[in-house]
Amino acid sequence: MKKFEDLTPEDKKKIGLNGCGPKGGRIKPPHAIFFHASCLHHDWGYWKGCTEEHREICDKKFYDAMVKDCSGLPMLQYLKYKPWCFLYYVAVRNFGKPYFYYAYTQREIE
Repeated sequence: MKKFEDLTPEDKKKIGLNGCGPKGGRIKPPHAIFFHASCLHHDWGYWKGCTEEHREICDKKFYDAMVKDCSGLPMLQYLKYKPWCFLYYVAVRNFGKPYFYYAYTQREIE
């Protein structure tokens, strides 16, 4: 199984990684640029898919990655961005299910 770091630009295009917001969505959520890398990793996890347990783990990793994005910020910026981590997490838990690939095994990029 390839890791996100091993994906080529062609792989990323083939998968359709779009960053923050629903696939095919026209409106980007607030602070999408700040969390872009975390969102791309989350997209990769949703593309690979598998079970609901995998989705839950993927969403938790997404939350942890966003918190890490905030960890080195000065206090005022931290206070600005940190609440968005939880809001993004709640959004993917509540609305992400249709975008997750459910299967018996994870997909692999060829």
